[in-house]
Amino acid sequence: MKQLAVIVPALNESRRVETVIAGLRSIHATLSKSNVRTVLVMVDDGSRDDTFEIFEKKLLQEKIAAKLIRFVRNFGKDSAVFAGMQEMDADFYVIVDADGQTPFSLVPEMYRRIIAEKVEVVYAVKEQEPYHWLRRFLTALFFFVARKLGIRELKKGSSDFMLFSRSVRNSVLQMQEREIVVRNLVRWLGMPSLEISFKPGASAVTTFTFKKLFLLGVRSIISFSHILRINFFVALGYWIFSFFYALLILHNKFTGRIVAGLSTMTLLTLISFGLMFFMIAIIGEYLIILFEEVKKRPRFSIARILDIEGK
Repeated sequence: MKQLAVIVPALNESRRVETVIAGLRSIHATLSKSNVRTVLVMVDDGSRDDTFEIFEKKLLQEKIAAKLIRFVRNFGKDSAVFAGMQEMDADFYVIVDADGQTPFSLVPEMYRRIIAEKVEVVYAVKEQEPYHWLRRFLTALFFFVARKLGIRELKKGSSDFMLFSRSVRNSVLQMQEREIVVRNLVRWLGMPSLEISFKPGASAVTTFTFKKLFLLGVRSIISFSHILRINFFVALGYWIFSFFYALLILHNKFTGRIVAGLSTMTLLTLISFGLMFFMIAIIGEYLIILFEEVKKRPRFSIARILDIEGK
């Protein structure tokens, strides 16, 4: 019998326990016919409510096979996913959000495809972002920048919703870096894969704020590109601009034309300092990540692990 681990990172998701359990039942009802045992791996990422206790109570009542992991504090979604993979030994793994954006009903089809197509990963790609126009615009801008930087690990519509084999999990666990983005690491491996599309719930409420999304985007770009090389191209462009502007000033001087004074210098000064601070900010982000990597602190700290036997 094959075993499928359904990894569900949760942060203050006590109100969605019933939804998660119902989704798990639907997966089990379908895959049990294919001789697949489904195990829930819920990772409580430092919730401030009673998420862990409610999951424990409901799963014990219904005798659903599960492994519950509680962090000492909030370490982030990717750390929660990494912990779920590390603490659970299974044949296949699928990452599902607790907030309802990723449909449990698609998991059986993902499993069927990974077996039928003999691939290592099945990516579920969003047909469209279920957010307001500003967030959709910023998301599209992020992926546009990623494409221009040549980062193949960042693809429009990609999400953490993916099903992969034990070999993929083992390869990810071998990676030593601390600032992890699991979805990008899996794509970086380049193992045989396929994609299926899904439409996330439009009414879903996400715990990912603009700040968290911005930091995730920065970490993704810096970790999977050599963005510091942009300094060279910006400097080159600025030198070319300065050269031709100098020629223009000399031409105006020798021909007796009036050169704009304060406004021109103010504009050039603002542009110059803006570019310099932008480059310094990029270097600062690199130094932050290098600082975190050099310290080699654990990715997370586990307060409790509970195994629940199923029927």
